[in-house]
Amino acid sequence: MQKNYLQKGIVAAVAAFSLLSGITQSANAQSRNVYGAISYSPSTQVYSSGIARTKQGAINAALSNCRSESEAQDCTVPLWFRNAWGALAVGSDGSYGTGWGTDQGLAEKFAVSTCQRYGGQNCQVIFVRQAR
Repeated sequence: MQKNYLQKGIVAAVAAFSLLSGITQSANAQSRNVYGAISYSPSTQVYSSGIARTKQGAINAALSNCRSESEAQDCTVPLWFRNAWGALAVGSDGSYGTGWGTDQGLAEKFAVSTCQRYGGQNCQVIFVRQAR
């Protein structure tokens, strides 16, 4: 009888340890998240970015950088991304688009595609950034 209680105790301890290990791994994965954001001023064609540990931090940094570099009031953040690549493409007619992906090529492809969907002509990637 005592042996049975001992086995159940060991099984419960292993289960608790496994659960705790999974929670710790999840917390560590979240703490490694890196956010990026791309900002753009259509009137001055100035672009910038920000990298931070939070989404809002990346957005704030990108906007601040764009405003200080362009001195324009039309800076916007059309893209934020997490643990990925982000890209900005601009067309010869002023249209622009953004994209993100797990690698640089995907981000660039989606940025050009988005630019074209907004009517952009001759869309070219002008900026790429990684947040990892």
